[in-house]
Amino acid sequence: MTKFAPLLLSALLCSTPLMAEANPTDLSSLIGDMMEEGNSLNYTINLAGKQRMLTQRMSKVALLISLSIESKENSKKLESFAKLYDQTLKGFKKGDKDLELTASENKDVLKQIDEVEKKWKPFYENIQKVVANGAKAKDAIDYIIKNNEALLSVSNDLVTAFEESNKDLDYLSKFRLRVVNLAGRQRMLVQKMTKEKLLVYEIKDASYKDKLKKSIELFDTSLITLINGNKENNISKPTNGDLKSAYDKVEKLWTKLKPLYAKDKLDKKELMVIVDENKNLLKEMNTAVKKAETVLEY
Repeated sequence: MTKFAPLLLSALLCSTPLMAEANPTDLSSLIGDMMEEGNSLNYTINLAGKQRMLTQRMSKVALLISLSIESKENSKKLESFAKLYDQTLKGFKKGDKDLELTASENKDVLKQIDEVEKKWKPFYENIQKVVANGAKAKDAIDYIIKNNEALLSVSNDLVTAFEESNKDLDYLSKFRLRVVNLAGRQRMLVQKMTKEKLLVYEIKDASYKDKLKKSIELFDTSLITLINGNKENNISKPTNGDLKSAYDKVEKLWTKLKPLYAKDKLDKKELMVIVDENKNLLKEMNTAVKKAETVLEY
């Protein structure tokens, strides 16, 4: 929300006779409550967007395990990511103090949580098989590869359900939700691109070439939108120094990695650069999402 948001809200509220006569302290409290409600939804959208990312991160790590790449370390990561996804999904439904989540009451959100749960239960069971048996769990790894995008789809629908759950937010709050959602999707694409790269060049599945190309293009155009704004999508160019700096760091890493993601033939060293550096790209993108979620002056 920009620094002008409190003034704008105050002007809008005071435009009615009833609000014009209200106690200034009460009015400030009301404005604060409205801003806090928007910030709370930003946080929830951030977590829901993180769930999208985790579907792809778990799938990527399962692939690394199948290729015997740092198997022990990746098994621990896979177990940790799965537990976090499970905890967050339950937190959306019933609340979670550790995650600072309150139980969802919106009917559309609860309905979509049920849809995610249907996909997540068998997916989680197969994740646990990979954690227990590593590369030997071939059937479980196959299941994860075949079904991760279905889980991604319903997880994305949950983000949309949360985004549409509050019809009373002011324009600026809705704008911030769009930015948090768009930036959050970038985290998912970092993992999705790496998963697809492994599938194409290690598993030798050429059917993922087009998907990889589209993921690269979407990450690239979305990053340009976040940095420069896009009038057609109602995304403003950021002016906040911290946020611009966060996007700049992402852009520098992306400039280095994009040619490797797009390259037709990679040697082992180049592939490992992608595997290693996508962690840093994810870290910097996550920092940018957090900045977009919390900055008061966009």
